[in-house]
Amino acid sequence: MSLTELEQHVYAYYVATDAAQFSAAPRFYPHGELTLIFADKVQVATRKFGRPVHSKAKAAAVALVDRLIEVGAYSTKQNEFGGSMHQFQEPAYKAFLKAERESDPILVQAEAEGPEFWEAAFARLSA
Repeated sequence: MSLTELEQHVYAYYVATDAAQFSAAPRFYPHGELTLIFADKVQVATRKFGRPVHSKAKAAAVALVDRLIEVGAYSTKQNEFGGSMHQFQEPAYKAFLKAERESDPILVQAEAEGPEFWEAAFARLSA
């Protein structure tokens, strides 16, 4: 992931919170549409931290979509026009969330420090 520190925290915050409620229709989506879907969800999840934080939603969403495709949480097929389409795979998505929560250093720190971690981190990073 080539995200700034603030973007990494936005990504981690979404994975730690609202990502667990995500579900998708069992159809194929192009990468751009997935990015828009997740950018909207990340922006909504982080808007309480202010504009400097929720304005990083698109970068976090692109990284998240790429990672979900990489780990198989979205299967990939090539369409007849040479593009790729992706379909949600719920079991792989849940496994991804569990693995991220256990291995991402930001998420591990947030879990150890409690809910006030996010307020302090976003205040520091967006100052």
